[in-house]
Amino acid sequence: MQKYETPEIKRHPDGSIDTAHYMKIGRQERADQARKLAKAAMPKRRTFSLLSWFLRTSVT
Repeated sequence: MQKYETPEIKRHPDGSIDTAHYMKIGRQERADQARKLAKAAMPKRRTFSLLSWFLRTSVT
């Protein structure tokens, strides 16, 4: 089992935890994850070939 070391907690000068800092990090992580999921869900873009289109339309 790996030993996990807790990073230093960011605090205000009065000693309270800087919640705004951690909320900002959380929002950024959620935005990155949503962006990654949306990118994976989008259909892959196919290259459009004018030559292939012309050949398919000229057959009919």
